[in-house]
Amino acid sequence: MKIIESLEELKECSKQLKDEGKTLASIDTYGDFHEAHGSLINVANDLADNTIITIDHMPQYQDFSKEKYEEFLNKYKETTFLSDIKFCEDRGVNFISHIPDTTWDMNESFDFVSPFIRKIINSSLRCHKKTIQEWTHLMKELQPTFDVAGEKDFYQKIVFENIIKDLNLPINSVGVPLLRESDGLPYSSRNAELTDEERQRSLLIYKTLKEISEWTSYPSIEEIKKYFIKGCGLVSSARRAYVKKDTSYVWFIDVCDAKTGEPLKIIDKEAAIVVAVNFGEGVYISDNIIIQPR
Repeated sequence: MKIIESLEELKECSKQLKDEGKTLASIDTYGDFHEAHGSLINVANDLADNTIITIDHMPQYQDFSKEKYEEFLNKYKETTFLSDIKFCEDRGVNFISHIPDTTWDMNESFDFVSPFIRKIINSSLRCHKKTIQEWTHLMKELQPTFDVAGEKDFYQKIVFENIIKDLNLPINSVGVPLLRESDGLPYSSRNAELTDEERQRSLLIYKTLKEISEWTSYPSIEEIKKYFIKGCGLVSSARRAYVKKDTSYVWFIDVCDAKTGEPLKIIDKEAAIVVAVNFGEGVYISDNIIIQPR
């Protein structure tokens, strides 16, 4: 397995594989791998001759001070990165790309996408803009045969699909179903940051989504949202100002077209309920479920 640490190495890797007529599947990640990443790798390995895992730390690069970011990066390289390398080696990954986050141009305005997709990109609640910027430049340079993305990050996957289409890139976008732990919580590296009490409360997210998906009819979008918030025993973000700062709350709940992500007024087609819930001091859990019109 080769570790790529510069844009020049990435370009050379892409050129060599194309010259040899080899296919490539790419998976974009933040590192800190778990079994959901393993499911992405399995799909990528089945699709292509070669699999590349790309790792960026854009959330930290954007949100941390320069000193804190460098401290985070050094700690990652000395600890988690080593276990990430072994994780990939054990699963037959061919390349890991760990190019410095400072490599990429962060001024992409996304004028080429539709206003709706641009709105998602600019929404800090539903997408991480700098991750999308980094991924866009990466796809332009690498141009893999397949881009493999998990469906847990519902809006991010839709944004990826639209950017590929609007830039006319010769890349096949492949979605992989959300993978859950045995208790129903979606796999995420953030799960380890939950307290025991928060972990138990977080299980109500999928339980409530599952209950809604089994309704025999859907009275209104507003009723779905109210039921979810009540079922989870949480408050909405709008009411957060009236409760103590560290109270867990529903960051957002959307009911939208399962294919396009556009908001729905009624459930008259396959829909997705997409949620993000914040627990305690900034640990958020994202989840979604597909529902059918009744």
